[in-house]
Amino acid sequence: MTTAKHEALPPQRSGTSLVVTILLMAISALLSGYVTSTILDKEYKIIFAEMQKDCHQTQNDYLTCRSHAAEETTKWRIYADQNIRACQGYVERHLGEDILAYKLGSDGLGKAINRTLEHEALQFELTQSEAKATTLLNSNIILNQEVEALEKDRAIRTRQMKNFVTELEDAERALELRDLERVECDRYYRDLINCEESLDQAKQDNVNNEAPSSHTVKQLSDQVQALQNQGKMKEAMLEEMGFTLNDAKKEIQSWKVKAESLAEKVNFRCRRDVLKQYGPGPHYVQIALSQEETILLKMAPLDLMSHTIHIFMNLIQEKMYVGGTFLLAREHILVAAPIDAFDPENNQRLEEEMVDEGYFPDGALLFHQYSPEFPHEKYTVGFSSTGGPLFYINIQDNIEAHGPRHIDNEGDVEGDPVFAEVV
Repeated sequence: MTTAKHEALPPQRSGTSLVVTILLMAISALLSGYVTSTILDKEYKIIFAEMQKDCHQTQNDYLTCRSHAAEETTKWRIYADQNIRACQGYVERHLGEDILAYKLGSDGLGKAINRTLEHEALQFELTQSEAKATTLLNSNIILNQEVEALEKDRAIRTRQMKNFVTELEDAERALELRDLERVECDRYYRDLINCEESLDQAKQDNVNNEAPSSHTVKQLSDQVQALQNQGKMKEAMLEEMGFTLNDAKKEIQSWKVKAESLAEKVNFRCRRDVLKQYGPGPHYVQIALSQEETILLKMAPLDLMSHTIHIFMNLIQEKMYVGGTFLLAREHILVAAPIDAFDPENNQRLEEEMVDEGYFPDGALLFHQYSPEFPHEKYTVGFSSTGGPLFYINIQDNIEAHGPRHIDNEGDVEGDPVFAEVV
């Protein structure tokens, strides 16, 4: 830097003074600028040094911060990886749970759908069952009508059978009478032979001894002819009665075959209706004697007593015994019937119900059933000889008393129907 030197000048004229003044002022301004510039330069250097220092510090801070940031970044990256793995595990776990829940939901939905389908199937089966029940009810009504018709037919056939039995008995008596007449005819025939022999002998005697009496010969001839005519008439009568007896036997056999066929049809329909209404069995019936006391009956095998079991279960289903009584009869059976010996009005009502249903007085059964496989042993249950609705419990062995037996002047008697046992 050049240092300025100030020298004194001699006084001059005013124009020169003005120039000098301007020069001085310019020099002063330059000096001031120089000084200012110097000061500013120093300040700038100081500021630049400080800024350099700050820059180094900032650079160090930046490096430190960068190192710290790298460390933090590494830490956060590790933490982020851990979080990612944790999140992945969490997501996988929740995804598994969601998948399991979805599967469970799908299974539940499938089960719900299946249950809905089962419900619809059950509803359809219920509808079909109701339709079957309606059909069964209609069939029952038709069967009851058929049973009533069969009962009327049974009554007609029973009367016809009785007439045929009467005719058969008459035919048998006529046959016995014919046997007697045959014996008498044989006696007459022997007498005729004897007369013929006597006549031949008389003729021979008359030829050998004397002329025969024409009157005696004619009388003997008339007797022989009368005996011959009587024998022929009796033989014709016997032959005609034999034909009549054979026709009666064939007719009775035909009616027996028809009755057996009718009984088989009734048994088949009764068995079918019991199976439809009550299932395959074994079948049980509980009879309430009071609120505390009951009797449990086990039905006989359905194939043995189908018609009898069907009638009894219908009587129970129709509550025909409600209001009836039990009583001890002859100390060997306990009888139950729709009879009230203590209340005449109730007894009249029960009797009218039996009459209205066609169960009284001819009985509830269309025909009697008895099976030696289910006899009248102790604690078995059977219908009375009229075929119900009265029934009884055997309180002792009554096979001889109520089973098949032979009674004089009545022939073989079929046993009372046995259809259940007390359990």
